[in-house]
Amino acid sequence: MDLSMFYELDQSGSTVLDEHNNPVLRTRPESKSMADVLLVTQLHAANPAMHHVIDKFIELYSITLQWDWFEQYQAWLARKTDAELNAPAIPIEIQDQQAIEQPLFAEPEPVRPELKTIDQYRAEILIDGISIEEYLFRTQRAAAVNSITVEVDGLVFDGDEQSQRRMLAAIHASEDAGITSTIWRLADNTEAAVTVDQIRQAHSLAIIEQGKLWTKGAADA
Repeated sequence: MDLSMFYELDQSGSTVLDEHNNPVLRTRPESKSMADVLLVTQLHAANPAMHHVIDKFIELYSITLQWDWFEQYQAWLARKTDAELNAPAIPIEIQDQQAIEQPLFAEPEPVRPELKTIDQYRAEILIDGISIEEYLFRTQRAAAVNSITVEVDGLVFDGDEQSQRRMLAAIHASEDAGITSTIWRLADNTEAAVTVDQIRQAHSLAIIEQGKLWTKGAADA
């Protein structure tokens, strides 16, 4: 069993020993729980520049699982050793039979968690019913949709889904009322006089831009 991650190593990769010739334990790293991983994922999912923070939390969570097991394993070893050292003396002729029928220490050894890569954890840990990997993708796509802007005749319109609905409602209302122009709040939060045709063009362009994001997502998947 490879326990090197829990002990200090010298430059040659050998375990460092103390004055009593015992291996020197490393200081336990900062612990992170599953809840910590999920929280930081929700906070930073929309920002790819912060995904390294999510990966760091996943790494620390993985290390936490290993250290939790190691401490349980060390305690188990101590109990096992104590049971064997303090066992009553048994005649040699019946030792083998008793070891089969009633072992001196029957407590099962703690099972060590599998060592996994960050990508494996991204695929396996669920958040809102989907993997972290899928959650990051969907959140980034939603953020990209919310950031859509389109330009018509030098005017920059918001093109997110809510703005698309506003455009469509304005188009229908103007058609019903026979209006050809209106005042519209642009992407820079200023108001400008625009024609219904410009709104119609902006609406079409916004749909096209959103379609590109969905098509890219399908291709990436």
